[in-house]
Amino acid sequence: MEGFLLTIGTLGFIAATVYFIFLMTKAPATSRHFFIITAVITGVAGFFYLTMATGATASLVGDRIFYWGRYIDWVITTPLLLLDLALLALANWRREVNLIATLIGLDLFMILTGLLAGSRVSAFSAGFWFIVSTAAMIVLLYLVYTRLFAAASNQSNAVQGVFRTLALLTIILWSLYPIVWLLGTEGFGAVGSGVEVFLFLILDFLAKIGFGFLLLSNRQALTDASSGGRGQVQASSRVR
Repeated sequence: MEGFLLTIGTLGFIAATVYFIFLMTKAPATSRHFFIITAVITGVAGFFYLTMATGATASLVGDRIFYWGRYIDWVITTPLLLLDLALLALANWRREVNLIATLIGLDLFMILTGLLAGSRVSAFSAGFWFIVSTAAMIVLLYLVYTRLFAAASNQSNAVQGVFRTLALLTIILWSLYPIVWLLGTEGFGAVGSGVEVFLFLILDFLAKIGFGFLLLSNRQALTDASSGGRGQVQASSRVR
């Protein structure tokens, strides 16, 4: 069952990547970086789902199969998801490099400590690193909810609407990953490996493909965000 689900994941992410690249060919040059970042996210995810499906990034840890390729995928794709959100929210990202670096640094720390938790045989060690990883996630999502939401409030209405949807989607979905981890074979083992793979697949599809569709389908928001906030100024001028 796991192999079938991982293959579905591979094909789904490949299809999404091809579609996002197709959309990029029709997008204005000023906003193409959003399409490139999002296509890389799904492309990387598709590659690592393939490695897990073929067993290349799966190892036996104790009496369970540990799909460590999932964490390598997240090390690459989750910072890019945050970058998409930051570029959408920040009118001038060059002035907020420290904030972006902080978000990405917390994210990498969260994923790598999660990798340590998942690869442990000792329940105590796994629990310790899980708590550390979850604490980093809480701080990260708090910064997204406060700092990025505040920054997005200075953008156009189109940007604010899309950002709010994507940020809340990210906060909700990312908060569900630790729950699936606890239920699965790396945690308490309440569900088997097949169910665990299925739940992570659904979350990955929503957090990456769903995110991508919502972001790239709103051309006005991407245009406004790429203009560095000028879209809001122009809109205000028209009203006056």
